[in-house]
Amino acid sequence: MNMMNSHRIKSCSRVLWRPICFLLILGLSCFMISMLFKMTIKIERRMLLESKQALNKSFSGIDTTAKLLSPLNPSAVNLARSLSSSLNGTELNFATIQTRVSYIGLDGLLFSLYNHEDQTFAVFSNTSFSSNWYTQPVNRDTGKLYGAAVASDSLVTVNSTWFQQALNSTSGYSWLGRGWDKAQHSMFLSTVPMDGRGVISFGIPAKVVVDHFTALDFHGGYFHLATSNGDVIVQTKLPKTQFEISNNTVSIQMVRPNSNATGDLGKFSCNHDDDDKLEPYIHSWKMKRIKYMTYCSTLEIIGVKSVYVLTCPCQWSCKP
Repeated sequence: MNMMNSHRIKSCSRVLWRPICFLLILGLSCFMISMLFKMTIKIERRMLLESKQALNKSFSGIDTTAKLLSPLNPSAVNLARSLSSSLNGTELNFATIQTRVSYIGLDGLLFSLYNHEDQTFAVFSNTSFSSNWYTQPVNRDTGKLYGAAVASDSLVTVNSTWFQQALNSTSGYSWLGRGWDKAQHSMFLSTVPMDGRGVISFGIPAKVVVDHFTALDFHGGYFHLATSNGDVIVQTKLPKTQFEISNNTVSIQMVRPNSNATGDLGKFSCNHDDDDKLEPYIHSWKMKRIKYMTYCSTLEIIGVKSVYVLTCPCQWSCKP
């Protein structure tokens, strides 16, 4: 009898402990899931915050770099005024312009300085309406020409679009063009009129601008920079893509190894309806099941209206 009672008590204990254990395990599991969920949310928020901070640093770096590369027009205007004032209405001759920066007159008179490796050279045409240009070394200490003048083909005419735009503007004209030397390296050029006689031009090698921007940390993003009409300054390194810019509108295309574009991945404008809005325009797109966030905005580099595009691979925590 006692053994039967003992067996019954043990059976009752087991029956009572089973739901209690189940509830304990369920409660512990819920607590662990809740903690894991909270930890996941915390990590996601931290990643979003770090991602936003990194983007803001990139945007700030781009904006600061663009502002450091200030327009050349004010300096060119001051030089043109100074030269015009010193002439006081007298005829401009070749000896006068040799001491200045780049000059081209309506009569074809021209003089320009450029550097090649460790040597400074002058390109000039000292005869009115001549199609012949000459290149000659320049002494850096005295600024005087020396050695033999070598004949070369003319690269600039007074009928050029930029020449006419600069001549007909009081503030001058800035653009991304080519130097007047034989190598014709890409240059940021600013040109202003000088007393109706011709134009004065300043130039900075595009490589200087490229070096400034490529030195920035984009935190894993891919940077692309071009003028508003599409001339590329810094080419994106995002694989299998091609960015085309026209009138501040960005077009993204997929490119195969043979360099042929195969399809559009997105097209959007970088212009804001609100001119006071400083934040870049945001556009999302996909390629090969990978989502990307593209940030673009307009800016001015040495007086040249430009557009930058920063593209970031979008991870699971990526949000606009």
